Amino acid sequence: MSFISLQDVIDFAVEREEAAYELYKRAAELTVSPAARKMFEELAHEEATHKDVFARIDPGALDELKVCKLPEATIGHYLKEVPFHPQMSYQEILTYALKTEESAYQLYKAAAGMTEDAKLQKTLLAFAEVELGHRRKIETLYNEHVLTEG
Repeated sequence: MSFISLQDVIDFAVEREEAAYELYKRAAELTVSPAARKMFEELAHEEATHKDVFARIDPGALDELKVCKLPEATIGHYLKEVPFHPQMSYQEILTYALKTEESAYQLYKAAAGMTEDAKLQKTLLAFAEVELGHRRKIETLYNEHVLTEG
C-alpha cells in the first residue's frame, strides 16, 4: 500500500468503507438470526455513512480536521478469530465485527506511520479514529450483551 497524495488516501478510505458496507450487507442477507441481521444492517448503514463522509472530504480543508483521541480498549485482542458463517450467534457476530474494525483501525494507524507528510498522517489518524469509534461501540455491545449474560 502506497499513498502518494491526500486524494489517494481519501479514495482508499472510500473503497475500504464500501468493502465493509458490502461485507456487512452480505452478512445480513446470509444470517438466520434476526438479532444478527439487525446488527449487520446497522453496521452496513454506518459504513455507508462513513463512505459518504470520506467521499465529501475536501483535501484542501484538511488543516481544519480535528482528531480526537479515543482510548484504546483491549477486549478484541483477547478474542479468538471467528469465520463468517450464516448461523453465527450474536456473540460470534460481535466478535467478527470487532476483529474487522480492529483490522481497519490498525491499517490506518500503520499507514500513518509510513509517511512523513503531516497532512497525510493527520488524515490517516482521523480515519483510524473513526474505525476505533466503531470498535468501541461494538465492544460496548459485547460487554453489555455477552459478558453480562455469560
